[in-house]
Amino acid sequence: MDSKALNADLQLGLDLLDKGETRKAVSIFEEYCNKNSKLAESWFYLGDALAEDEKLDEAISRYQQGLRITPEDTEALTTLGDMLLEIGEHREALICYQKVTAIDPEDADAIVSIGLVHNSQNRTDDAIQAFRQALEIEPDNVFALNALGDALYGQGDVEEAISSFSRGVEIDPEDPAAHFNLGELYYDLEELEEAEESCLEAVRLDPEYSMAYLTLGGICMDLDRTADAIAYFENYLKHEKSAQAADMIAEVKAVVEGLKEELKG
Repeated sequence: MDSKALNADLQLGLDLLDKGETRKAVSIFEEYCNKNSKLAESWFYLGDALAEDEKLDEAISRYQQGLRITPEDTEALTTLGDMLLEIGEHREALICYQKVTAIDPEDADAIVSIGLVHNSQNRTDDAIQAFRQALEIEPDNVFALNALGDALYGQGDVEEAISSFSRGVEIDPEDPAAHFNLGELYYDLEELEEAEESCLEAVRLDPEYSMAYLTLGGICMDLDRTADAIAYFENYLKHEKSAQAADMIAEVKAVVEGLKEELKG
């Protein structure tokens, strides 16, 4: 198969992923990988498709295979670290991110990711130190600002957390995560109007931002807007497909059923 045909196969696989047809995309990338097993990119494309199909263990395996070919691919190392962190393999994720910073000490995102590992292990001070280190390298890094805000709020530093989240929104007003993080903080503070405004902006920017719908549903329940709450929770259920969210999905389904019964009554 010539290079043009190979590129056409890759494009077909990517198009299928964009359409949400993950199983078909996996098949395309598997065939591509079988024919191009010496190319690291073939393993990474397949790993990405498997991750989209919620098969993280298999995706991790494919990325590890690709990294045997190109062990200093910082983008692949970061992606592998992210997947390992998602399944709770903190030590292995940290190793990936540390390899990235050894290759490129100025990679602020990798330093933030190291902080996220620390935060997931309840090492908040170490996490904050990492986030601040990343911001010294890139003062406008929204990823770092969001992470720092979350960690600061966890420590009870509400004012600094709001400042960090707000700075993220100011730098990148098109980042839905920045708006959501600010909205979630306002919700915890029971400032419901501000919380709703921020979360609505998040879903305007990304209509598939499932967690923002979840928070919006909670806000509407607190405001006795039952019909709105049902609509937002149903949007959450529509867009949240992660296996890691199975318990929350089941809980939200039960809440929706209860709210619908309440409306009937």
